[in-house]
Amino acid sequence: MSGLPFDSGEYFASVGVGTPSTSELLVIDTGSDLIWLQCKPCRRCHRQMSPLYDPKGSSTYRQIPCSSPRCFPRHGCDTSTGACGYAMVYGDGSGSRGNLATDRLVFSNDTSVDSVVIGCGHDNAELFDSSAGVLGVGRGAGSLATQVAPTYGRYFAYCLGDRTSVARSSASYLAFGRTPEPPSTAFTPLLSNPRRPNLYYVNMAGFSVGGERVAGGFCSSSLWLDPATGRGGVVVDSGTSISRLPRDVYAALRDAFDARAAAAGMRRLARGISVFDACYELRGASVPAVVLHFAGGADVALPPENYFIPEQGGKYHCLALEATDDGLTVLGNVLQQGFRVVFDVEKERVGFAPNGC
Repeated sequence: MSGLPFDSGEYFASVGVGTPSTSELLVIDTGSDLIWLQCKPCRRCHRQMSPLYDPKGSSTYRQIPCSSPRCFPRHGCDTSTGACGYAMVYGDGSGSRGNLATDRLVFSNDTSVDSVVIGCGHDNAELFDSSAGVLGVGRGAGSLATQVAPTYGRYFAYCLGDRTSVARSSASYLAFGRTPEPPSTAFTPLLSNPRRPNLYYVNMAGFSVGGERVAGGFCSSSLWLDPATGRGGVVVDSGTSISRLPRDVYAALRDAFDARAAAAGMRRLARGISVFDACYELRGASVPAVVLHFAGGADVALPPENYFIPEQGGKYHCLALEATDDGLTVLGNVLQQGFRVVFDVEKERVGFAPNGC
């Protein structure tokens, strides 16, 4: 489900934790490897919509000692209990600290998985308002995707429903285990970055705006991963809301969009809104089409609502992209909404199927 009704740009999964289970809302994050949630006793906790998890109330909760091979990543030990500690810090400055443990997880179809490694967070930084924590499904050892791989294989898919509609957002899902793919699925190779091995990387060959390929004005190599240096490439990240592009790539796409928007009759505002610098009055004009061209011939045509979003009650619309100076390209959840996104690690590919919810 979309977190927008709770003033969050993330998507949540409802997961039962413990025995008896407590239903918790966790952020679905392909960009991290740990499953963690706020736990009693809590030294610092943010507001959350679901009940605060109490490990003392679960008969299947077990602390992981520092001597255990499941103690990852290790960030000190509690000298009084010998419990394995963890610390997660995210790119936006938020994070969580606590101890690692195992417990039972229960999902919406009553499927349960025993002895899953989770982080019990007692000291949690902000920016996770409304959620109880994070459901990490990255490529590392501690993620849910890796922990359930012996049962379901190294394959999962999700669809993130319309973020602005509670009803349509409820059609969102996260599913593990191989299923037949829609014929419309466009696959591109999944890449490994030795500098950031926990992330899902793909290569992008470029993009089209208004039916025309955008050529020149940017360094195309920034969209192509160089395994030797770890630079370039594109990260598919459900835990990031707004997609991010290197500044020159963003400028080339924005300028192409701006030219076609003006030709269609839109008026660009003199100043941006919030983090967006390209905002417009629609004036009944059609939104220029945007197509992403991935390696291997995978072309993904985006619905306008995935890159052109309303602001100030719909009075204006903005190009939902951000320029960055760190060289990293990230496809966020706004851009992904409505697609079935497939992470087929076994066959080393990522797929996109429209109307996937």
